[in-house]
Amino acid sequence: MIRANKLYLLIFLFFIFTTYNSKEQNKSFSFIFPIKEIVIENTLALDLIKLKSDLDFFKNTSLFFLKKEKITEVINQHEFISSIQLKKKYPNTLKILVFEKIPVATQIIKKKKFYITKNDRKINYIELKIYEDLPIIFGNHKNFSFFFKDLEKSNFKINEIKAFYYFDIGRWDIILKDERIIKLPEKNYKNILLKINSILGDVNFSKYKVFDYRIKDQLILQ
Repeated sequence: MIRANKLYLLIFLFFIFTTYNSKEQNKSFSFIFPIKEIVIENTLALDLIKLKSDLDFFKNTSLFFLKKEKITEVINQHEFISSIQLKKKYPNTLKILVFEKIPVATQIIKKKKFYITKNDRKINYIELKIYEDLPIIFGNHKNFSFFFKDLEKSNFKINEIKAFYYFDIGRWDIILKDERIIKLPEKNYKNILLKINSILGDVNFSKYKVFDYRIKDQLILQ
């Protein structure tokens, strides 16, 4: 009798947790904890309409049995997403916390425009107001991620940069939004970055437009 009861219980649980597949819509419907609402949080650049449309497939499937890997398959089709966190809010709400890739510059590569992240990741360009003032990278940049991290470590005012120019010999020029130009040497530029903020903010240097550090231990002003 006890074994029979256990068998009936297993059969009952099987039917509760089993999903029903609709041949008409090619979708699965769960009998327990069906997802009715998908909430997406922490987005800046994403096309939410497109993302929500792509995720609608998961509605009415089981929140209990939902695997992150299945959501990730859809998420990976959206370039701006770096990673996600899922929060299951029973009985029927799925919350998705999105972490986006953050562009720090734009660049045209082989006649095609991209957003560039601090880790040298490329994202296909679309017009976004929040990123309309990003600096432009000119030249076939190498090791931009290392250079950008050096700028961050030196507390350089990155939001004042209009453009980066990379030269094939391995050095960078920085053009500021006020049109002042900083010409860096190929090597040993980190100490210069640490000092340049105070120089740029000094009224005694306000009349100069070019700060040329290419010659070792010299600053040539123009």
